[in-house]
Amino acid sequence: MTGGWRRPGARRLVVLLTPVAVPVSMAAVFRALGRRLPPRTAYNVGFAIYWAGWCVGVPVAVLGPRPALRVLISGPRPTSGESVALLLPVLGAAVTELLPRRRLVDRRVLAVMVGSAAVNAVGEELLWRGMFLETFPGDPVRGSVWPLAGFSLWHLAPQIILPSRHGRVGFLAGAAAVGVVSSFVSWRTRGLRWVLLPHVGTDACGVTAARFRLGLDDPTGPAPPPLRHA
Repeated sequence: MTGGWRRPGARRLVVLLTPVAVPVSMAAVFRALGRRLPPRTAYNVGFAIYWAGWCVGVPVAVLGPRPALRVLISGPRPTSGESVALLLPVLGAAVTELLPRRRLVDRRVLAVMVGSAAVNAVGEELLWRGMFLETFPGDPVRGSVWPLAGFSLWHLAPQIILPSRHGRVGFLAGAAAVGVVSSFVSWRTRGLRWVLLPHVGTDACGVTAARFRLGLDDPTGPAPPPLRHA
């Protein structure tokens, strides 16, 4: 690919605008979909747009396929302290979301939990960490802090359809915790290899979202009874 996307000035502008463009555009997408489609469909279509357009399309167009893949699989092993820090969001998600609703998890729900977590974590790390690492390798503010703000705020958009039972502030705090640790470790190691799995683990604790994706929960109604066989 040649031309506009690959010109340094255009590439940097696109990357710099991303932390504003994603939360604003995705909020508009979820709001518009919510007015026209059933909640479950609107939620799933909104995430499909986010994953395909922003998480994959933009980084690959800006960086190119090979650099995008390289940053995903690169990075030296983190220190012991960094490894512990990477596990803290996973533990928090397990305690606040997975364990209280563990009886609502069957094989189908588990498959959606793990599958959507893998897609989301890989895409988000590429968009919010990898693209900025490659574009601003010597600038910690634009290469790490600035995308962290956009990553955190974007999580408000899906709540237009599926409000978190922990409240917007609580959910935003949890997303920011994942972002802070991933941003710090990926910046120091210059790659995403070691932040991907903890991000997947954190997202895979999302029982509520997985059941909603399958149409098993109504976010506006009472919680469903526990599964007898779980």
